[in-house]
Amino acid sequence: MKIYCLVTIILFSLLVSGCAGLLRHEGSSDSRDPWEGTNRAIFKFNESVDKTILKPLAQGYEKNVPQKMRMHITNFFSNLGDLMTAIQHALQLDFRSSTESITRFFVNSTIGILGFNDVASKFGVAKTDEDTGQTLGTYGVSSGPYLVLPLFGPSSVRDGLGRIVDLFADPLNNIADSKNTKVVANALKVVDTRARLLSAEQAFDALAFDRYVAMRSAYFAIREAQIED
Repeated sequence: MKIYCLVTIILFSLLVSGCAGLLRHEGSSDSRDPWEGTNRAIFKFNESVDKTILKPLAQGYEKNVPQKMRMHITNFFSNLGDLMTAIQHALQLDFRSSTESITRFFVNSTIGILGFNDVASKFGVAKTDEDTGQTLGTYGVSSGPYLVLPLFGPSSVRDGLGRIVDLFADPLNNIADSKNTKVVANALKVVDTRARLLSAEQAFDALAFDRYVAMRSAYFAIREAQIED
């Protein structure tokens, strides 16, 4: 799912959660979040890490790296993601979408020069994003309780387990020729992703009465949309 689609869902769910927050008394909880106390503590830790490390790095990245170069970097990581998406589509028995994702990967890896240019989109081959959590969801596996993972953020029992599989299967972690290369590549991927969310942050802060509740609502809205697509 493209970044602007995610932002739209986030803003909508913020409005809903914000209005709901005005109607609920403080301390009320969501039945999907039985471990709210622990989750809030981890959320606070993640917010601190973001404020002191990730956000400043993302701002510096956005300020000092030319927009065109940032686009190429985003495309490179996105291209590797297409390979994983193709596998997930196949596991979901959606072979047409799997073929499209494989086509995107090969077109962008060749004509697009290692994925730095998204030529496939110009040819009309649409991008989709799938992960192991979504695949499990399509087979009826319940999300389970809501979880906030240290550093990784909003998740669930199902999606947390799926994330572990995705991390081990990620091409980025398998093509890197050394541990240092893996660390640098993954760090760049995180900073690039965080930089692309900077523009949505002001709207998030303006609409969120409770950042924790807003993030939780946005997470469930996004995951439901991703599994149903």
